[in-house]
Amino acid sequence: MKNIFLIIVTFSGFLFFSCNPMQDINKDLDSIANEKYIRDTFVYARKTAPVAYTLVDADYKLSSNADIVKYKNFSATLLPKDYLPEILNKKFTAADAFEMKVTYNYYSKPVVDSTGSYVITEADYLDMGQTYLNFSDKAAASDLIGKLLNRKVYASVTGVEKTVKYTYYTKSIDRFIRVNADSSTLVLNSSSNAYKLDSNDYAALGHGKYDNFDDIAQAQELVVDLAGIRSHTLPLDYSCLVYKNYLDTYLVYLFNGTNWVVKQSLMAVSEPLNYSLDKKDITKSTWWADPAIKIKLGTADYNLYTETSKYQNFDLRGSIIPGTDRAKLVEMIGAMLDANHNPVDAQQYLVTYSYYDGSNGITTIRIIRTSGVWSEYSN
Repeated sequence: MKNIFLIIVTFSGFLFFSCNPMQDINKDLDSIANEKYIRDTFVYARKTAPVAYTLVDADYKLSSNADIVKYKNFSATLLPKDYLPEILNKKFTAADAFEMKVTYNYYSKPVVDSTGSYVITEADYLDMGQTYLNFSDKAAASDLIGKLLNRKVYASVTGVEKTVKYTYYTKSIDRFIRVNADSSTLVLNSSSNAYKLDSNDYAALGHGKYDNFDDIAQAQELVVDLAGIRSHTLPLDYSCLVYKNYLDTYLVYLFNGTNWVVKQSLMAVSEPLNYSLDKKDITKSTWWADPAIKIKLGTADYNLYTETSKYQNFDLRGSIIPGTDRAKLVEMIGAMLDANHNPVDAQQYLVTYSYYDGSNGITTIRIIRTSGVWSEYSN
């Protein structure tokens, strides 16, 4: 009888400690409820992403980078691929693979293509209603030249750039001249440690009445004389006031799809980003931006090769390099980036280029440089 009692007690204890299905079910329900709470809280704190969105000033304040917060833009040193997703992660949620077109401010100083520039001709000045073969108002110049390009320079692709060279006339500005040891001279854009002529210097050179020179040619001649009068050790830079100035001036224009407009250092850029939804842990979901730096080849690039300079494109038919040789195409584009775009190793570049394969076209190629050697990038 005692043995039977012990068996019953032991069995009951086993059931009590080993088989409590309600406890397991409660744990599962708690886990599910907790996951739902995390998911609902995450989604509730964010808006459903629209098809397109433009960042406003308050959005840049969500960045972890102090310069983005301060200047409210991205740049080549603060790439959108690195800092844009964190802003969007704090604002939006979406279905997996959802695409949103995002517009943001991007700082990029216009690159002057002096060798491939459009030079304003005498006929152009007259066509724009100018009495003289120059402009004395920069605002009027940028407006009239834009209208001139609309009439004379055809573009079919948004984002095409064109550098324009014109003559700007202005009065009484400081000019900088370097006098070399052999008394030859060089006109400089600026100099931080130039010798600045004073009234005594102008008087010594016969120009003390107005303390200036008539034009740059006269200034170059007379500062050489001043170097001798003052026994200056050459080379030396000089700063002097010049009355009449005709300055070669460059403007970079951008075709916006409708008109030619002056490219600004800060411009709106749009690109698509995709949402990667982590179904196991929604808090790890993120917006994904293309890590590649996007470059569109221009005149300075195509001019590096005789095969591309004439028509400003790549002939892919086979008779002219690169033809059908894909590796040669990569090599040539890589050389263009090396020459004109300061690329770095291990960085992807998405390059837009023009081609001819029986008809004209524009396409892109993704390349990367490793130890100085370019190759087509593939995941």
